[in-house]
Amino acid sequence: MKLKRIFAACILGVMLTFSGCSFGSFSVDTLLAAPKLSAEQEGIYDALMKSTGNNIVLKYPKSGSNRSAYMVANIDDEPTDEAIVFYEFNNDLPGMSSADAEDSGVRLCVLDKNDKGEWQAVSDQAGAGTDIDRIIVSKLDGSGNISVIVGYSTLSINEKVMEVYNYSQGKLTLAAQDSYSVMETLDIDNDGYNEIITVQSGGDNSLATASLLSMSDGQIVKTNVIYMSERFQSVASYVKGKLTEYNKALFIDCRYDESRLQTEFLYYKYDSLQNPVAKMGSDLADLTVRPDGYYSTDMDNDGIVEIPTVEPMPGYELSAPEEQIYLTTWNAYKDYYEFYPKYVGYYSISGGYMLEFPKEWKGTVTVKRDAVTGEAVFYVFDTSLEETTQEFMRITISSRDDSAEYEKRGYERITSAGQTDYLVRFTGSVENVDLSKIKSRFYVIS
Repeated sequence: MKLKRIFAACILGVMLTFSGCSFGSFSVDTLLAAPKLSAEQEGIYDALMKSTGNNIVLKYPKSGSNRSAYMVANIDDEPTDEAIVFYEFNNDLPGMSSADAEDSGVRLCVLDKNDKGEWQAVSDQAGAGTDIDRIIVSKLDGSGNISVIVGYSTLSINEKVMEVYNYSQGKLTLAAQDSYSVMETLDIDNDGYNEIITVQSGGDNSLATASLLSMSDGQIVKTNVIYMSERFQSVASYVKGKLTEYNKALFIDCRYDESRLQTEFLYYKYDSLQNPVAKMGSDLADLTVRPDGYYSTDMDNDGIVEIPTVEPMPGYELSAPEEQIYLTTWNAYKDYYEFYPKYVGYYSISGGYMLEFPKEWKGTVTVKRDAVTGEAVFYVFDTSLEETTQEFMRITISSRDDSAEYEKRGYERITSAGQTDYLVRFTGSVENVDLSKIKSRFYVIS
């Protein structure tokens, strides 16, 4: 079914895109050129002002990897780059007429270089919302052109609006428009070009759906529509990556209720989009239910996204939910509706790290939080939390500037991330536990 070409109304948004995502042999890095912070950007902005006047405000995306106000890329079949700038008219300026005030909302202007090498505005049109959610530039077919995919949002509508633009011969055209709660690009069928995957929230009496969209003869074609599970309420987080060594997937952490999540994942098999969690008879939905904050991620940076599941640490089985500390298992998909555990251990949501437990620790080691320092304190478990007093290790997080003070008190550095250090202090004796063992089992999770 071909999506209807619809030119949308006004919006507030400005955006710039620089993406490092690779799609098969195609990399957006090879297409995008970061504008020089001096002459190039100034030339683009001056050309925009000549076209629009001075009463404009640049707009920036709220999410995604592209957060700048200018996009510079070669989006057509010519050898030179184009620039796209997102802006809105500043209707708060004194002296603005009511007619001017009506011309509000996000607009996008394409600029190209003339024969003299000077930037000039060549195409300008309205967007489809009141703000910019995100921007993606992507190669969707073999034409050589790059599509510009813009997600817009409004204050009055929960669903966002996606618009796909193509640029040719000095004209920006709208190839498709659709609503979404999730919108991402991924070469999900391994054909060498990206597809667009969207998820639309259902209404009161309908299930949420996922759609696969591809480019065909310059048009966006919706090739698949499948249902999400009946538990799907809203989106908490999503990430793209590998499901297996050979399958790419989009992982969506959904709100199960106010305090719990479950994960659904979309991949391509049997010439169709698949969602194993929503299949009748599948136990995956129940397996992935967990407290909020435990998000799917590629925690070990091997390209495969892991889905966390949790169970109470020893001693916390009867504790109130807000008091529980969990043993977290990071799972990968095995196909045929099964997970297999890759890592099991203590995951600190606030600290952003995971310590994998040796097999012999399960059921014999538990963790308490130091109420004063906030440290994770590791104990040999003994019958109950009250009777568990044999502490053997504690992990703390410190800024780089303060780490020296911790080291004076016997802490040792496990690893660092940016200006943050992760440190351990051994306070007791446990077999086969030393700094090298902790380092080999420690993961920083962004």
